[in-house]
Amino acid sequence: MSLLNLFSKKRSCQKIEEIDGIKFKFRKNPLSKCVRISLKSQDSVLVTLPRRASFEYARNFALKNLNNIKNAAKKICPKVYCLDGITYATKDEFLKKLRTKAKDYLPKRLDEIAHSYGYKYNKLALKYMKTRWGSCSFKNNINLNICLMTLENELIDYVLLHELVHTVEKNHGEGFWARLLIHMPDARVRNKVLKSRKVI
Repeated sequence: MSLLNLFSKKRSCQKIEEIDGIKFKFRKNPLSKCVRISLKSQDSVLVTLPRRASFEYARNFALKNLNNIKNAAKKICPKVYCLDGITYATKDEFLKKLRTKAKDYLPKRLDEIAHSYGYKYNKLALKYMKTRWGSCSFKNNINLNICLMTLENELIDYVLLHELVHTVEKNHGEGFWARLLIHMPDARVRNKVLKSRKVI
């Protein structure tokens, strides 16, 4: 099957419609046995329906439950993106600001810590990562999450030193922690606090 046919087939299996300011996405699923409504955000709803059910049937089902959907939507708190006392309307705007701050701060701070403790790394990349604060490759290339700029300086320093130690110790074994704790005696405490924080 060609890519065009696959695209056409996918479009034929879903339909998008705005009803009373709410974006409804109706999507057919061959594994579904009934119509199911999932509230994705305050203004976005996914309606999953069996392959043989009609979009009109699913739409009528959604309309019958519109009041319940609206009431449930009111209970969802919208995400607020705030940095340095400034609130950003969208996640994209927020990430753009984070990237600017990260470029201004993280490379310089990483070099300062590396120089202080005698570490060397190859390349630095600043990225938006959904699940990790940082990483270090076997070639000693360090990746840092721009969302580090939402953390306190003590936690930022912990992540930077953590990745620098990985240029020598490639795992989280006893050698890694022994070396890290020499440089930062409260590293385990900072690690515990960091685990309680979520990436944006």
